[in-house]
Amino acid sequence: MNCLGIKMDIKNDYKLTVTAGAQAGQEFKLNRTEVTIGRDPSCEIVIPVASVSRRHARLSLVNGVFSLEDLGSSNGTTLNGKPLSKPTPLRDGDVIGLGQDVTLIFNCVSQPLPPTRLSSAAIAEMQQTMLEQEQQTLAAPAGVPELVVQISNAAPQSYRLTHEQITIGRADDNDIIIPSRIVSRRHARLERVSDGYQIVVLLEATNRLLYNGVPISERHLLRDGDEISVDSSIPDLSVKLIYHHVQTAPAAAEVKAASSDQTMLEAEFELAALAVPPELVVAVAGDQPQTYTLTRDCYTLGRAEDNDIVVRSRIVSRHHARLEKEPGGYSLVILPEAINTLTVHGRPVRERHILSHGDVLRIDSAVPGMMVSMTYNSPSEAAARRESRTITFGEKTLLTIGRDASNDIQLDAPTVSRFHAQVERVGRRFRVRDLHSSNGTFVNDQRVRAETWLEANDTIRIGPYRFVVGEDQFVQYDETSGLRVEALGLNKWVRKNLNILENISLVFEPREFIVVVGQSGGGKSTLVDAIAGYRPATHGRVFVNGVDVYRNFDAIRNEIGFVPQRDIIHMELTVYQALEYAARLRMPRDTTKAERHQRIMEVLEELDLTNRKDVQISQLSGGQQKRVSIGVELLTRPGLFFLDEPTSGLDPGTETLFMHLMRRLADQGRTIVMVTHATKNVMLADKVVFLARGGHLAWFGPPNEALEYFDQYRTDRERLTQDMEFDQIYAILDDPSKGNAEDWAQRFQEHPAYQNYIVAPLQQRRGSLPLASSPAAEKPTAKRQTRVSSWRQFAVLSSRNLKILTRDRSSLILMLLAAPLVGMLDFIIAPLMGSAPFDYVKGDAGNGAITLFLLTIYALLVGGLSQMREIVKEADIYKRERLVNLRILPYVVSKIWVAALLAFYHALAYTVIHYLAFKMPGGVQEFLFIYITLVLAVMAGMVGGILASALAPNSSSAPLIMILLIVPLIVLSGALAPVPSTVSSIASTRWAFQGMLGITGMGSDVEADPCWKLPEELREEMSLEEAEAAGCRCMGVAVLDPESCNFPGIGQFYTPEIDQPPPVEPPPLAERPPKPVIPPSPEPPADKFDQVAVAQYLDSLQAYMEEVNNIQTAYENQMILYEAEANIYQAKMLEYQKEKARWELVRNSAVQAAVGTIEGVREEFGWAWVNKEGPNLYRPWLMTTWGAQGGIIFAYFLIILALMKRKDVK
Repeated sequence: MNCLGIKMDIKNDYKLTVTAGAQAGQEFKLNRTEVTIGRDPSCEIVIPVASVSRRHARLSLVNGVFSLEDLGSSNGTTLNGKPLSKPTPLRDGDVIGLGQDVTLIFNCVSQPLPPTRLSSAAIAEMQQTMLEQEQQTLAAPAGVPELVVQISNAAPQSYRLTHEQITIGRADDNDIIIPSRIVSRRHARLERVSDGYQIVVLLEATNRLLYNGVPISERHLLRDGDEISVDSSIPDLSVKLIYHHVQTAPAAAEVKAASSDQTMLEAEFELAALAVPPELVVAVAGDQPQTYTLTRDCYTLGRAEDNDIVVRSRIVSRHHARLEKEPGGYSLVILPEAINTLTVHGRPVRERHILSHGDVLRIDSAVPGMMVSMTYNSPSEAAARRESRTITFGEKTLLTIGRDASNDIQLDAPTVSRFHAQVERVGRRFRVRDLHSSNGTFVNDQRVRAETWLEANDTIRIGPYRFVVGEDQFVQYDETSGLRVEALGLNKWVRKNLNILENISLVFEPREFIVVVGQSGGGKSTLVDAIAGYRPATHGRVFVNGVDVYRNFDAIRNEIGFVPQRDIIHMELTVYQALEYAARLRMPRDTTKAERHQRIMEVLEELDLTNRKDVQISQLSGGQQKRVSIGVELLTRPGLFFLDEPTSGLDPGTETLFMHLMRRLADQGRTIVMVTHATKNVMLADKVVFLARGGHLAWFGPPNEALEYFDQYRTDRERLTQDMEFDQIYAILDDPSKGNAEDWAQRFQEHPAYQNYIVAPLQQRRGSLPLASSPAAEKPTAKRQTRVSSWRQFAVLSSRNLKILTRDRSSLILMLLAAPLVGMLDFIIAPLMGSAPFDYVKGDAGNGAITLFLLTIYALLVGGLSQMREIVKEADIYKRERLVNLRILPYVVSKIWVAALLAFYHALAYTVIHYLAFKMPGGVQEFLFIYITLVLAVMAGMVGGILASALAPNSSSAPLIMILLIVPLIVLSGALAPVPSTVSSIASTRWAFQGMLGITGMGSDVEADPCWKLPEELREEMSLEEAEAAGCRCMGVAVLDPESCNFPGIGQFYTPEIDQPPPVEPPPLAERPPKPVIPPSPEPPADKFDQVAVAQYLDSLQAYMEEVNNIQTAYENQMILYEAEANIYQAKMLEYQKEKARWELVRNSAVQAAVGTIEGVREEFGWAWVNKEGPNLYRPWLMTTWGAQGGIIFAYFLIILALMKRKDVK
């Protein structure tokens, strides 16, 4: 067997040399097929050191290859600085550590055979197959890159570069050893990239590496002729590294001898691995793993002692399974006696299953903390398996990438669009173009907005797949089998003197199940949120498969699943509906309904929920509800899964089942990180994070080692009285006599577990990222660069909201009945306030205004209260969906749209009931206008409720916030008290009330009357005649004419006198009869003695006297008549005056009452009146009123958007 793993004679081929410890320098020749190393004298190699176990390790020669195996030693065995957990083939130069004190080097004495010379026909045939498959990577020696190392003035040394990774440093275990004190023990690493290399600065590097005088911060792609120097302030000491892309002939002569693997071809080690038989590593929770090498045709597995592989656990049946040899490996057969299910990668095995390299087998049970894990390792299969795929263009100039089978590169992942991207070759350059994919294409972790040019070593990331650009080809890497997480120096300063995460560094390997536990106030949720990138640490960095989470969260967001403590599902939906809506939101828009259904059924099967898919989630048990929350995250197959207190509130049995589910999910290829307060099932995890109070890391490593670690701090009496369990760790940390949180963090950093599980993995995989806290972490950008259609999200969210509304029947019925029931209060108010408040005669303008105001309040209260929990009730769901791809605009609009549907219904109910309860003025047009006004009023109330919901930190505070919003709107409406229009204009209630009051026509004629525009003093001095002469419509007697002034209630003041003419004045009295003229008396005769004359005279005198008497009598009669007529006239005039005074009084009183009524109402509500008869006034006024309502709704909408955006910042 030669040093390259090719079979040859064992004699003097191998030796072990002690390089550190009491026997430093001593050599041991390996002349046997099995060599035991330990402190016991019976061992072939005796190491008399206390830290070495009696039987510490064993070297076995199987099929010509030496393998190293730890025999359950107390202090462990390491190989090249990494803990040894299973038998591992050895290579020349491997460094073996026994505990902390003894180091040995495994060396080959003989010289190697030529790389292509084989010792058996079978291996030669395998080599030929591999060389044909990998002819691009196994080039002739003349094409191998080389590195020339120049130390000060010494002769340069050349090294052929053939490995995927090559370490450089001062320590002897490096691939390239540079013995200079300016070089750190482990300074740098070369990593193969396409057909070249990049150099990565390691954690231990003290002095910087310079390229052309510029420090290399992390990594640098090497090009032919690049010169890298070590920065040093020590005179005369220098180290230069010169990289040659293709080895030149002279340099080939200077290559070091093949005494170590520095010059061994990678294929040669793979060929050596082909000869190593498979093995099964069996681990019972809490015990050290046992390794079984599989060489026979059949193995039985079970609890009974007669099995070939005995697994001493009560959850294993006496005869549980059988391993049968197959061509190229083994198959697994479950025996009839098996009771507990055996799973492979989390899926139950029910029939013969062909095992593959890396398969993880589990036997679970309902017993807390009990589990059996078995890992099948096949070196030959691992050597043949390729983790990457080389993609060449051939004769094509364009390659399409996507989920559809017609693409040149098909990627099977739910987050990949059907036609996702294309890569175009333009001459010797490449250009990548995103084809409007849902989840984006990323180049060097930056999203491609349209297209971008590619450089050598650029990384293209599409979903869980990564492509590395070479000079004329691409290398595809599949990262679907779990993600690696590296947290470096995380600190979380919440104020200047309070840090709740104390410089925490962690490494989570792919497919690991990590449990985070700790004391109250230890920062468990804070740590998980910081690692997940949801609430970033203030200092430190987090990497997921090399992607900086804080700087490039968008590139990794779809690979992270997160289940908060509260369920992220709608309880009103069925299981299938919840997953269906989540799939429509998260999966690419080109995913067909059949594809979604298939993925949903796969998830349901994984979670054992297939038979519950049509059950409403609220009717499921707590554990089943939590599984549905997990199912939402599993839809897109995330490789990294975070859970925060998922077992909170679950009973112990359900908790155990849940932990076994997490174990299965991790076995299926996910990295699971779970915060929990329950510790009964922690042993199911691969590693446990234990945080002490104040955010100090007290432990990170396997749970069984955690028990051993903390057990040393218990007293002997405690060990005798009670076995060590995780619950007791809390008591140990709480005991002040055993140290504070800082002490526990310091102790852990000094423990080997800190080096093995944190420092060593970080050194191995990362470059130049210090474990100490780095500058302040950058928060993930709040800007979402998704190309998910807002319209599509709106449609899905609206459909989901309606489905939730219709499935929550009690809430739906209440919401539908609320408006009619509240509206029916009008039937109670109508008899009290009058059913016709707007009637000209029986109406009451004040009561009419109150009924309209109550209508406005109905709309505001019912609308607002119905929506006040709409956002806050699903805050956790929103946050999670927002972190995936949810846009704020479609989310808010979907809420408002459903509210709008309800607003139309509520407004219709209010309007119809109000018209039934009251006799409203106008016709169909007024009905329609009032309905529109009420729609806007209800809408304003509902959007106000959504605003309160967006403001509320939790559901219980939403009603109080709603009240704080409603009360000002009622006060500012202007109906209760006079409010300046500039102040009331911000209240939707003011505009709704004004709109309805104006539409009814109240005060319309008053507004049309120019006399009411006159100053009050002039109006008061104006008489009825003046008002009539001025043509006043609602002043003077015209106010009581319904055709002139139709105002509610003033008709009651009408009297007939308003329309009657004034009383008729009696005709004037005739003039007073003139005094009669007395005729002259007859003249006496001249001859008084003339008897005839005297007789005639006497006759004439007598006639005269009679005539005078008659005249006087006639006059007296006339006077009597005149006086009688004067008395009559006087009586008539008195009556006339009385009638006229009464007529004027009645008219004035009626007019004054009507005008006073108008005046009183006008002072209170006149600001809401409008002249409906003026077409150029009424319609613009109406549009302004509705526009103001719409503007307030839009303002609410913008505030809601801002509040939702602010939640992102938080």
